[in-house]
Amino acid sequence: MAVELDPTVLPVMHKKARPVRRSLVVRMLGGLFLGFAALLCFWLFVLPVIVVGLSSVAAHWSGTILPDGFSTRWFERLGSSDFDALTTSLEIGMGVAVLGTILGLWLALALEGRDRRGLGAFVDTIAMMPNGVPSVVLGLAVLIAYHKRPVDLSSSAAIVVFVQLALVLPFCYRCAAAALRPELTVLREAAASLGAPPSMVLRRVVLPQLVPAIRASLALGFALSLGELGATLTVYPPGFATVPIVVVGQVERGYYLPASALSLILLLVSLAALLLIAARVPRRRID
Repeated sequence: MAVELDPTVLPVMHKKARPVRRSLVVRMLGGLFLGFAALLCFWLFVLPVIVVGLSSVAAHWSGTILPDGFSTRWFERLGSSDFDALTTSLEIGMGVAVLGTILGLWLALALEGRDRRGLGAFVDTIAMMPNGVPSVVLGLAVLIAYHKRPVDLSSSAAIVVFVQLALVLPFCYRCAAAALRPELTVLREAAASLGAPPSMVLRRVVLPQLVPAIRASLALGFALSLGELGATLTVYPPGFATVPIVVVGQVERGYYLPASALSLILLLVSLAALLLIAARVPRRRID
């Protein structure tokens, strides 16, 4: 049986075919924008790391696209003071990350469910205030406030921990606060209604649900502490040095290649530490 088509339907069918062409153009434009974004990220973030890696093994590099030769002499020239600065950076970074995570988690739990007006809004503002203050200004404020008795931290490495903790705490606090979902409140109330004490609710219900946020807070605090320079350069006591301080000193003297070698070591060590923080611990199976 033959079906006759109404001629008036054909223009309508032809018009419906046009969006297919537009979607193809949109996909092509989307691919172009994605490629441009990838190229921009490579140019801004990946390429500088590659340049640092090449500089650390370059025998000489001046006015050419690639180094004139390759050598490990810059790593061999690193002395005990450089490795002491690396150890100090890792110790300060781990300490700041742990303290920031603990304080940020405690602050987020204390403000959970509280009306963000009055005292709750005031505490939240105080916790986030270091994000709105330049790090150099914050370092100068801490140095002036804690350079005399009864609290004199100017000659101790504790002042570096203190100022970096102030800079890292807002990020750790936000990591924990973002993980406190309404579902977690329901689980806490259910556990409490079954007779579980608050300590057990915190240990068995809350903390297991916050493990991803805790890991993110540790990683973020550690990374921020390793790269912090402005406030640290303002408050660090005599005889104290982190890798950023040593690298800046070498760059100011024109020693770019030795600075690249030390920077590459810090990059690799920090990457290993971040992978260790992000590693999943297998759960024990209860038979």
